[in-house]
Amino acid sequence: MYNIFDSFEIVIGIHKEFKTENFYKFIGDSDSIRLEILKDIRFKDLVKDIQIPIWLLRHSFGINGSEEDYSDIDIHSIEDIFERRRVELKHSLIGNSSIRNLFYNGLKVPVKENSYSHAVGPIHAGIIEPGHFRFSVTGEYIDHLTIRLGFQHRNIIQQLKGKSPLQVMAIVESIASDSTIAYQTAFANIYEDVCQMEIPDEIKIIRMVLLEIERVAIHIGDIGAIAGDIGYYPLHGLCATDRGVPLGLMETLTGSRFGKASILPGEVRLSQGLDISSLMSLSANLKSMFRRLEKEFIRAEKSSSIRERLDDCGIVSKSIILQNSFVGLIARASGMKMDLRLSEKLYLETGMNLELDRENLKGDAWSRFYLRFLEVKNSIQWLEKILPELSLVNLKKNKLSILSQIKFKSGFYYKAIESWRGPILVALEINQKGQIQNAYIRDPSVLNWHALELAVKGELIGDFPLNNKSFNLSYAGFDL
Repeated sequence: MYNIFDSFEIVIGIHKEFKTENFYKFIGDSDSIRLEILKDIRFKDLVKDIQIPIWLLRHSFGINGSEEDYSDIDIHSIEDIFERRRVELKHSLIGNSSIRNLFYNGLKVPVKENSYSHAVGPIHAGIIEPGHFRFSVTGEYIDHLTIRLGFQHRNIIQQLKGKSPLQVMAIVESIASDSTIAYQTAFANIYEDVCQMEIPDEIKIIRMVLLEIERVAIHIGDIGAIAGDIGYYPLHGLCATDRGVPLGLMETLTGSRFGKASILPGEVRLSQGLDISSLMSLSANLKSMFRRLEKEFIRAEKSSSIRERLDDCGIVSKSIILQNSFVGLIARASGMKMDLRLSEKLYLETGMNLELDRENLKGDAWSRFYLRFLEVKNSIQWLEKILPELSLVNLKKNKLSILSQIKFKSGFYYKAIESWRGPILVALEINQKGQIQNAYIRDPSVLNWHALELAVKGELIGDFPLNNKSFNLSYAGFDL
């Protein structure tokens, strides 16, 4: 089974163990995601006219790949590399619908005369996860960057198979720990569909609250990291400390700074002793934190030296977004209207304004920096309003339990949730006991790593850390 997913068509594969005669086409737009079944589509027809990054196939099939030798290609022609990939895929076809020979054996990239190839990783200093970054550089400018991940295989898919819903939930919160709430919500929603549970709005809203707190916490951390990378320490220092406010709010609500074990099928587990007065106090703390952040961000915005570093650095244009099906924060930073929250009526009914200022967003490092601030502002304004209005009594009264379920409706289920990075996709095949038979999990980073490769082409190699931080993509979300 192969999927074409997200706002613009791109091929991904769901694990080859799936036994089905149908192909699924996921089409997402700014307002909805709908599912269409396409029959009798052959894989060779899907790859014929579409530029498919090889790592996307590796991720989708859960395997590695063969040696990629691009050393004789014109380094200035990305189209030549795409063409070579198509040829490699064609040679890897068996019959009409399967692929072979994708075991990873290395990478060769073109290096011009008087240029050099510079490798970073997969072993890095500090706590960064493993990833291989191969630069082709002339002087101080990047001719080409090739990124290869997959060095840390955590066996997530196999761990999920055969597990009960409650066992599964303990695993999925660690798929990408900076998106704990998003992954918990996606899996919980699937199990609720399997059990045909009607979830009260109170439960949905508190999940939305936790999701926005997660968004605020990570965005503030990223704003500070970008500021630190350009040497602007007033904003860096503020964010380093005030990131603790949303994390503290998450801990107060759930008992965990990252919301671990807070969302289960049919329920949200909040800390004991919460009351309206404590929610009012938390809302006030959030408001005070944002006033401090806004003051320092406006100060930074007026600094010509900061704008000089970020303006026109690492541009990912709308046309590149469209061509490559990039998603989430990266797409929105180019001015695209791509946000699955627009399809959730409760956001609109509870006063969330998702119409952000897109006129000043042109896909560069400044846009990714500025968009994070806009999203923090937007989320905090909504949280200030919604936190004091939460009905904790009704929430506890409406708790549902999946433990009482004996029989589940078997079948294929999927959910897409807008995490702070972008849409995460979870697709599960579940049996009548509620056990996972097969699974496909795709973090938005899987699609967007290629955006970083394209963004740094022609940029100063000294600006790579800055560009990398402005993307903040996930290694863990890729290496399942």
